Amino acid sequence: MSTSAATSATLPLHMYVRPLIIEDAQQVTDLEAECFPPNERASEETIRFRLTTCPELCSGLFIREFDQKTKEILSEKLIGHILSTKIPSKFITLESLKLIHDESSDVIGLHSLVIHPDFQKQNLATLLLTDYIQKLSNQEIGNKIVIIAHEPLVPFYERLGFKVQGDNKDVLSDPDFAKSKWIDMERELIKEEYEN
Repeated sequence: MSTSAATSATLPLHMYVRPLIIEDAQQVTDLEAECFPPNERASEETIRFRLTTCPELCSGLFIREFDQKTKEILSEKLIGHILSTKIPSKFITLESLKLIHDESSDVIGLHSLVIHPDFQKQNLATLLLTDYIQKLSNQEIGNKIVIIAHEPLVPFYERLGFKVQGDNKDVLSDPDFAKSKWIDMERELIKEEYEN
């Protein structure tokens, strides 16, 4: 069996992507706490702000469990998410990480991309981010997505069309973030044209 066949065979059943809503706030908070160190995770207040102010920019990867007899949904488990806002600057700054959303901006600041540890190494981050980019491109919500990435994650984002713009001096100036190197990256959002 090929590696790709083995990977796809282990993907969770009943997996789907949908916009996050305020009712998902606790699961989002729990996933942030499990996957990020305290200085990098979004607070519950920040999560609630993003889910109420700009839910169209927040996406979740879920697994549904069904009752085998009745086929009713028993639970919906969040296994990955993306949290973003529109930011008033060209790149993510310490200020844009706070409770800020500028609806008039065409720059989407992607603040969080995470997959639960039990589901990592199955290309789910690629699946979630690819779906996100396609949706935003086709809805014409903004012109570009910007991120700050840990240096080892740069190749992952480059494979998805992000380009390195340089070190993020603003974030690196904060002692909580200065422990590692942060790289500014951006990706243009281009609507796909379909021929009839």
